Amino acid sequence: MKKNDNEDQMVMTDANGQKLVEDAAYRRLLEAAEMASSAKSNFLANMSHEIRTPMNSIMGFVELAQDSDSISQIKEYLSRIADSAVILLRIINDVLDISKIESGKMELERVPFNLHEIFSRCQSVILPSIKEKNLGLKVNAEPLIGRKLMGDPIRLYQALINLLSNAVKFTESGTVHFSSSIRNPIVGTTPNSAGGIQCSDGGSVTMCFEVKDSGIGMLPEQIEKVFEPFTQADSSTTRTHGGTGLGLAITKRIVELMGGKLDVESSPGVGSKFSFEVTFETIESADDRLCRENATPIAKPHFDGLVLVCDDNQMNQEVICEHLTRLGLRTVVVENGKIAVDTTAKRKKNGEKPFDLIFMDMFMPVMDGMEAASKIKELNTGTPIVAMTANIMAGELEKYKKNGMPDCLGKPFTSQELWSILLKYLTPSGNMQLSDQTAQLGEEDLKRKLQVNFVKNNQTVFADITEAVAAGDTELAHRLAHTLKGNAGLIGKTGLRNAASEVESLLKDRISSVWDSKMNILNAELTLVLEELKPLLRENEADKTAANEGNVYANMDQVRALFERLDVMLENINPECIKLLDDIRAIPGTSVLARHIEDFDFEAAANALSELWRTLPEINLH
Repeated sequence: MKKNDNEDQMVMTDANGQKLVEDAAYRRLLEAAEMASSAKSNFLANMSHEIRTPMNSIMGFVELAQDSDSISQIKEYLSRIADSAVILLRIINDVLDISKIESGKMELERVPFNLHEIFSRCQSVILPSIKEKNLGLKVNAEPLIGRKLMGDPIRLYQALINLLSNAVKFTESGTVHFSSSIRNPIVGTTPNSAGGIQCSDGGSVTMCFEVKDSGIGMLPEQIEKVFEPFTQADSSTTRTHGGTGLGLAITKRIVELMGGKLDVESSPGVGSKFSFEVTFETIESADDRLCRENATPIAKPHFDGLVLVCDDNQMNQEVICEHLTRLGLRTVVVENGKIAVDTTAKRKKNGEKPFDLIFMDMFMPVMDGMEAASKIKELNTGTPIVAMTANIMAGELEKYKKNGMPDCLGKPFTSQELWSILLKYLTPSGNMQLSDQTAQLGEEDLKRKLQVNFVKNNQTVFADITEAVAAGDTELAHRLAHTLKGNAGLIGKTGLRNAASEVESLLKDRISSVWDSKMNILNAELTLVLEELKPLLRENEADKTAANEGNVYANMDQVRALFERLDVMLENINPECIKLLDDIRAIPGTSVLARHIEDFDFEAAANALSELWRTLPEINLH
């Protein structure tokens, strides 16, 4: 073997005297590929660990809760389960985000937002971790008086919370500093006596964001690869602190999409500082109190308006209507896309005010959400349509946009996610203040209703799926499995949700090889859930009986007053009428009316009430 003058080549001779040339550049490519493969292998190992950790916690606390007779202890277990579920959802979101980034599908919104609200949310989310590790937190945001920034508040929040979470994770003592400052204000900005910047119309400012910690820090060679996806500073970092190695890669890409550059300064044993600058256009703020540094976080919003909810799943209807009603919104509920189109067209034909917003499920009988949204868009009513589905992969989101749905509310959704969507399209009429206790009672009441409805509506669903398959109606069987999956998710039954999801996938792909085993698992999971929740159904019936026995109306005037109140609620399609059920059942002959209200069938309920008005003199109250 001999070396050529060209340093990038090595000349080798084989047994037959032939020369073999190995290009050094090729070797470097091979080494890079091997390193990338190793990084992804390490990532998969880390991901397996990261997913299994919260899953083990969830499964462990579920078993403990099932074996416990103490209500307070069960609530504590449920709280731990919820915490682990949030961690698991965060991991899933990271994987989805990195897939969007690698496929070039991540896009940014451009909406007005208040920077103080983002800082307040970051502070409230990170404080529990700060307190748990006994760290200090210093937050300083230079105020921008009278203006809002134009950009993507959700992605900016994601970038900042990633940096904050990273800082807390790698800091064992000391303080985390979190700040924003105004750099190089341009076009129509002037200093303000309040210590901030006052902008005129068309102004823009460059904001500098900084997260600094007193943690373990990094060596120069670690800094070089800290932004690479699927990697962390070194393997010991993963073992000691956990994590998937995606957070900083995602943050870097978000900052770059915003037109900035994520920088890092770090020293071992001293700490790290991550910073970036982004230039935002600005618009006038309707309430500059929200722009002041010491302003309180935004309260629960209140709206006036009418929303069309299109979903064939009764439990989904109940959840979204309950949330919207708490915010002051009235709802009209329809169970398929065709009715949604017809209802919207009828309002336009009659000269009625269009719906203020439409929430559209995707999988429905008769007409699906995609087709319905396209047809409603052709009516030119100007009503925004928001997709409402568990299918939130990047490719699907693009399809929704092309069919007239620029936004998507993922299932399951949080109150904050719903409020964020509503605030994009509706103008708040004020703020609602609810005590924590009242809000908790409302959530518990809704959860109990969902559990009771699940037991009532899913007694025969397994047989229905089996019969549909036997009859060759795969579409019906797929829809039934999809609905069962969604309902199980709403009541927090993960095992049943996963079993239904697997059957749904088999039906979609027409795979029959493992059909029997997956159906057996589904049947077993469903039976367990139904048996667990049956006592709630009995308690619910007992409560109804007690209400009927204890709430006898004294005179006909009280009945008329109740009917008049109910008349208005049914006319306005107000789901709050379900709260009158106990009073309604106390009146003889109202069982049909009560059942229609319980099923949210407002038209049938209105007809039943009309009949009761006609027979009112015949009602015997005693």
